[in-house]
Amino acid sequence: MNLIENFDEVMKVAQKLKIHPAMIEIWVPRSEFVRAFANDQNLSVTRRSETFFGWAFGPNPTFDKDWRECAVTRSTPREKTSHLKLISQWDAYGMATQQMQDSTHLSYEVLTDHDEINRMIEKDAPELSIRADDSEVVAWIGLRSGSLVALGALCQWESGFHVLSAIVVKTEERGRGLGRKITEALVDYAFKREIRYVALGVRAKNDAAIKTYERIGFEKLGEFNTFSIQ
Repeated sequence: MNLIENFDEVMKVAQKLKIHPAMIEIWVPRSEFVRAFANDQNLSVTRRSETFFGWAFGPNPTFDKDWRECAVTRSTPREKTSHLKLISQWDAYGMATQQMQDSTHLSYEVLTDHDEINRMIEKDAPELSIRADDSEVVAWIGLRSGSLVALGALCQWESGFHVLSAIVVKTEERGRGLGRKITEALVDYAFKREIRYVALGVRAKNDAAIKTYERIGFEKLGEFNTFSIQ
């Protein structure tokens, strides 16, 4: 494996390995990049977060000794990660917001009542870690049918790129296509504010959400298992 200490070189390697550039640019801020290891089949990238976090691509990636958590492509052989504790399985998706430029039919609002937002999250999606006043949130978008029935957040991460987060539909309103409508509203809102690309992460087995994102126009960027390293 070759040691790489320049972020631009990492991007060149990613291109050669046909790793979508958004996977690196969005989730590894230049300011938090530490180092990478690569060869003609594999790429491993280390970034700072609360501790050191790793991204591993390929059949035989290097596991940096400083990693405490890492996201590994699900195509990587299981024997490479059999000693690690699985935290989650998730897929990354991205979309050019221009695809929503003709969505003038969308009716939504920018939410400003943090108590209302938090009440809905606590009731309908308490497993989410994000709450109304989190610093990365650019805007909360909502749909109403009398009362608030769906919401989501447009966030700007430390990389400078934007992601969709906390897409929530009121429990008793599910199955009516509101997940698609609130996602479309978030993309439309981003486009109108000249944000040209958005990404999101979704649990690997959340088939309904994945179908919704793909119908809207999101493309899959990668499939990952996230592990804890003791």
